[in-house]
Amino acid sequence: MDSLKEEIVRCGRDPHYFINKYVRIQHPVRGLIPFKTFDYQDQLISDYVDHRFNVILKARQLGISEVTAAYALWLMLFHRNKNILVMASKAETAKNIIKKVKMAIAKLPPWLMIAEEITNNRLSVELSNGSQIKAIATSE
Repeated sequence: MDSLKEEIVRCGRDPHYFINKYVRIQHPVRGLIPFKTFDYQDQLISDYVDHRFNVILKARQLGISEVTAAYALWLMLFHRNKNILVMASKAETAKNIIKKVKMAIAKLPPWLMIAEEITNNRLSVELSNGSQIKAIATSE
């Protein structure tokens, strides 16, 4: 039992460890796979930890959405009362991040889900620790 508590504490202290050890992502060819971050994704996680606001100029297919969803899950799970707002020009783009968070939650070991889901719909997820993520479109 103590080893599980130690593992939860380690996950809560280190988003890099949590994401690489416990988050699963959907690969277009290989299906569900463990998330093994690249160096630029590790730097992005560090930037998220170090800076409240981040602006990212990115190309497609770099896994930025996946790492952002994984970090959002870490933030929600291990911190109380975090409000995460996903804004995108199209509703479908914003909903996609929520979908990734929900999939990652579903694939976590049950003992690591230290807060219960209170709300779980297409536009938001709210946990019993007061943390939540919501998606909105900036245009109609």
